[in-house]
Amino acid sequence: MPISDPTLYSKSDIGPGRIATLEPYRVNVETAGADIKFGQAVVLKDGKAIPATKAPVYGVALNRDWTDSENFIQTEMDQDHYSEGQAFDVLRDGTVSVNVSDDVNRGENATVDADGNFKAAGTGDQIAGVFLSSGDKGGTARLQVRIQFSHDNADNDTNNQGKQPENNPSGSATDTKKNN
Repeated sequence: MPISDPTLYSKSDIGPGRIATLEPYRVNVETAGADIKFGQAVVLKDGKAIPATKAPVYGVALNRDWTDSENFIQTEMDQDHYSEGQAFDVLRDGTVSVNVSDDVNRGENATVDADGNFKAAGTGDQIAGVFLSSGDKGGTARLQVRIQFSHDNADNDTNNQGKQPENNPSGSATDTKKNN
């Protein structure tokens, strides 16, 4: 006999940081430069992954297949995360379950809040992905992300223009040769 109500035996949400579809995905291994929660947006700073505070993002921290909890205590499992110095998987391309800081709707563009969680993007916000499911504030939603290429890292406060030529400190493309 089939179970008529599957919510009697499991939650409808997928835990944060879990791959959420069968589509192909791309993952990089990075080292944590700070404590990072599963499903949190990350950026690279000084060669290590840290929680993002705005978009664009490098990727999303995936959940691990084991828990760092003694005797499977639920509160410890709920607070499990990557600690500074640990290697972990970062989803760069694919669909993942993420924490949402506001109510979101399927099909809305997503951006990142100051805590590295996701929310609906407003006008002028940098887009980090698109929600493939709706989600309630404090819960999870499925987010599709794609590798983003940018000249700037969201948490890089320096203007990374590269080294300017010594004979042309303004960096302009004009020719500095004189006609003879």
